[in-house]
Amino acid sequence: MHNSQSLVADFEDIETPEIIASLLHLLQSDAWEILNYSDSDIHSRKRTLGSEFAELKVKINKNEVRFICEAELEKEALSNILQFLAQKLSEFIHTPGFDVRVEQLKGHYFMANPVTSHSGVQDSFLKTLFSFKKDFRAVPAIVLLNVLVFVLMILTGVSFMSPETADILNWGANIRTLVLQGDWWRLFTACFIHIGIFHILLNMWALYNIGFFLERMIGTTRFAFAYIIAGLFGSLNSIVWHPATASAGASGAIFGMFGLFLSLLTTNILEKGFRKSMLSAVLPMIIFNLLIGTSAQIDNAGHIGGLLSGMAIGYLYAWYFKNPKNKWINRISFIVPILCFAGSVYAVAKYLPDPYYKYDKIVEKVRSLEQKAIGIEVENQKSNTFTSTSQIWDEAIHELKGSDSLDLRDDLRIWNKRTLYYLERRRENSELRAHPLENQQRIERNFEKIDSVLNLIKNE
Repeated sequence: MHNSQSLVADFEDIETPEIIASLLHLLQSDAWEILNYSDSDIHSRKRTLGSEFAELKVKINKNEVRFICEAELEKEALSNILQFLAQKLSEFIHTPGFDVRVEQLKGHYFMANPVTSHSGVQDSFLKTLFSFKKDFRAVPAIVLLNVLVFVLMILTGVSFMSPETADILNWGANIRTLVLQGDWWRLFTACFIHIGIFHILLNMWALYNIGFFLERMIGTTRFAFAYIIAGLFGSLNSIVWHPATASAGASGAIFGMFGLFLSLLTTNILEKGFRKSMLSAVLPMIIFNLLIGTSAQIDNAGHIGGLLSGMAIGYLYAWYFKNPKNKWINRISFIVPILCFAGSVYAVAKYLPDPYYKYDKIVEKVRSLEQKAIGIEVENQKSNTFTSTSQIWDEAIHELKGSDSLDLRDDLRIWNKRTLYYLERRRENSELRAHPLENQQRIERNFEKIDSVLNLIKNE
C-alpha cells in the first residue's frame, strides 16, 4: 500500500540557502539519492528494505520547512523518517562552527548563488530573458546590447542577411592589420557585431542557454567579467591565426562561458550527480561546435581563444569558491586574467607580423613612383625633350618584388603579377622613347599591352 506522510518544521534565524545546503549534506550522508534541487525545494529518493523507493520532497518557504515522504511503508514508519530528518537538521544547525561549515556546503552545492537550473516550471523564454532579476542581469543586458547594435546596423543600410566585409569593419569588426595599426578597441567591439540575422540568433540563443544558470551560479559581476575577458581573448586569438580575415560575433565570449562551466564541472565544488549529468551534456556540445568550426566560414580561432581563457578563469573562480572568505583570492581571480590579457596584447603588438600593413606601404610607394615617372614623361611630351624615367620604373619594380616574401592572399599575388607586368612595359617604353621614330611601332604595341593589363587590374 502506497502511503504519504508530511511534517512541517520551523527553523528561526536561518536563510533558505543554508537550509537547502544543510539538507543536501544530511540526505547524501544518509544514502539518499538527490534527484534535483533548486533554491526552494529538494527531490530525493532512497531504496527501502524491499525493492521499492521512498521518495522525499522538501519545500521551503522562508523559515518553514515542509517534508513530504511517499513509499510503500506504514505511516508510522514514514513519520519516523521525517522526524529523524527534522531532528538531524536541527542538531546540525546548532552544532559549533555551523556558520563556517554551512558556507563550505553552500560553496559545494550552490557556489555564489543557489542553483535554479534544475527541473521545474520556468517562465517563457522572453519573460525570463528580460526579467532583469537580481541574480540575472548580465545576460539580458548583453543580449539587448547585441540586438541594439544589430538593429542600428540594419537601419544604416547594412545587409540583413549577409553584410559586406567593409560594412562590418566600419562598425568595428576585427582584422589584424587595423588592430596592429592602433585600432585595439576592435577586440572589444567585434564581440557585439554580427554577420547577419542567423548569426546573431544562434549566438543569443546559445548565450541564454549557458547564461541562464551560470550567471546565477557564479554571480552577475563574475559572469560579466569572464564574458568580456573571454571575448577579448577570442578576438586576440583570431588576429593571431588569421592575417587578413575580418571576424565578428559573440561566439568567442560564449565559448568562454562554456569553458568556464566546464572547468567548474571538473572540480569538486558542485554536487557529484549534477557534475556528472552536466559534463556528459556540455563536453560533447563543445567538441561538436569546435568540429563545425573547422568550416572555412567560421572563426574557430576565436572560439578556441574564448574557450581556453574561459576555462582558466573557471579554475580561478573555483579556487575562490573553495575559499569564499579570502579577499586576496577574490582579487586574484580578477587581476590575473587582466594581467594575462595585457601581457598577450603586448606580445602580439611586438612580435605578430602584419604583412598587409607592409604591403600597403609597398603599394603606396609604387604608386608614388608611378606618378612621378608619368609626370616626367608628360612634361617630356609637352617640351619635346627627353629625360629618362627608367631608373624610377626600376625602383618601382624593385619595391613591388619586395612583397614576394609576404604571406598574402592569392588574389593579391595575381594583382602583383599583373602590376609587375605593367611596370615592366612602362620601363621598356621609357627606354624606347630615347629614339621615338625608330621604336614607334614597339612603343604602340607596348601601350596596347599596358591598356590591356590596366583593364584587368581595374576589373579585379
